Amino acid sequence: MNEPAEDSLAAAETALQRAQLEGDVAALEALLHPDVVYVAPDGAEFDRSQDLESHASGALRLTSLEQIQSTARRFGQAGVTRTRVRIAGLAGGEPFEAAMLYTRTWVFHQGRWQVVQAHGASLP
Repeated sequence: MNEPAEDSLAAAETALQRAQLEGDVAALEALLHPDVVYVAPDGAEFDRSQDLESHASGALRLTSLEQIQSTARRFGQAGVTRTRVRIAGLAGGEPFEAAMLYTRTWVFHQGRWQVVQAHGASLP
């Protein structure tokens, strides 16, 4: 497939959220570009291997993820999603709950959408 289907970017965002909630490392591997960088609310940067390891080891485990609002905009074989969620889980063994806004930049790479850049902001 050379061109992504019209609604495939929104579907990829949904698949990413499901993989995060389920701790599905194999699905995350497929959805994260090899060069992805995630910038956390505190400015810390994480690469693909760090992100995958946090899920594989259980250092980050989501127990709930509720999507409040999501938009997806395509620009040819690139796209941006902006998603508001409420999440809860364990980070480093400590429970947390947060309202978050995630902005993700996607590229259509090797026949599928992959996140190449992401930023998370805490919401009040």
